[in-house]
Amino acid sequence: MKHNILQFLKHVRIGYLLFSSLLILGLVYGISEIIILVFMTNTSQMALQILYFSRGIIVALLLMVWAAWTVYNYRELYQEKLDITEAKYRDIIEHSADAIISLNKDNEITSWNRGAEMIFGWKRDEMMGESVTKMIPDELLRGGELGAIQTQMNGSGYVSNYETERYDKSGHKIWVSLTESFIRDEQGLATSRSQILRDLTDLKIREEQIQHSERLATIGHMAAGVAHEVGNPLAAISSIVQLSERKTDDPFIRQQLGKVRKHIQRISKIVRDLVDFSRPSSRESQTMQVNEIVEAAVGLLRNDSRCREVDFNLSLGAEVPTLRGVPDQMHQVIVNILLNAVDAMAGVEKPKITIKTWRDQNLVKLSITDVGTGIPEEAQNHIFEPFYTTKEVGKGTGLGLSVSHGIITKMGGHIRVFSSEGKGTTFTIILSVNNKNHDRIHTDS
Repeated sequence: MKHNILQFLKHVRIGYLLFSSLLILGLVYGISEIIILVFMTNTSQMALQILYFSRGIIVALLLMVWAAWTVYNYRELYQEKLDITEAKYRDIIEHSADAIISLNKDNEITSWNRGAEMIFGWKRDEMMGESVTKMIPDELLRGGELGAIQTQMNGSGYVSNYETERYDKSGHKIWVSLTESFIRDEQGLATSRSQILRDLTDLKIREEQIQHSERLATIGHMAAGVAHEVGNPLAAISSIVQLSERKTDDPFIRQQLGKVRKHIQRISKIVRDLVDFSRPSSRESQTMQVNEIVEAAVGLLRNDSRCREVDFNLSLGAEVPTLRGVPDQMHQVIVNILLNAVDAMAGVEKPKITIKTWRDQNLVKLSITDVGTGIPEEAQNHIFEPFYTTKEVGKGTGLGLSVSHGIITKMGGHIRVFSSEGKGTTFTIILSVNNKNHDRIHTDS
């Protein structure tokens, strides 16, 4: 109480109080003296005593009224400032991009802002009164995460930027950075806790992309060296095999040399893919029409023995604009994905590939969907890595999708994959219509 009075006196200014009080006293006493001197020169002692008594009462009443008016007005002023301050901080908390929640001593949620709604999907009414354990994965609960956080809170009074996982409403895990602190009352006692949870999903994705790019760069440098060292001896061996094949008339030897030549061709293709992966050849870009490249690629594969039973279903959007790029490289990407789709449908009774193109605002999208065996979920994050393949030994080099990914990336685009085991796979290529910054495909020297 004493502290509150001192705070009040500090804010209303003690000088103002004293001056106002003296002004009231001077005004009342001055008027009183004028009345006595002018109108009451022959007044009895009893009348003067009554006048003095009345003057004291009037002064006391005026001072009390003035004090009450001052307190009331300052109280309204303080309340207005308090309301403005509370509204400002409430608005900051409510519209924060981070999830800001508060918990009572029983770990029950007592506040839930819009940031929490956006990140986790639950509305405020759905989470008020719920236990925070509803958001925590079971393995973290069993591992004692809540106890570890409580121990650190008791020791240092806060937890800062602790990376962990939380469930959203759909049951998916989200990477978050958790900061927790105590909420204290006027006596400094901890009555509840505040948690700030920042969504790290996009950050984790970017970190993985950076790590993936670094791995690709390292393998690219290695691949360039391997391709150079293997290419020259391979050319010499190929020449010797072809020469020996022409010199002999023995059918058996010619047959065996033919097998060697086919294996050399396979190795040569791997070497060429390595070169393309590590340093795609520099070519001038030109205007290209994606629909025409798709039709050319499908026309080529219709004559391939592996594709004779495949039903190619084309749905090419008439509104798809021309782009800048290297048509041969785009052709290579489409053929690679189509051949992978054909291989994935081996043994399927009615193999079918659906190819669609369309414009989506300033993007051109191309999707290739098969009805094959699909890609296992654990393999989907690795399919663009060099030498990674789900095919049997001898049926894939693991470089086709890596090279394709590199080509599309250099065009400023993206390749997305969606696959479900036993139901097929869809590859979607996304290219920007305004890709003027990619008029020339540059390569490292």
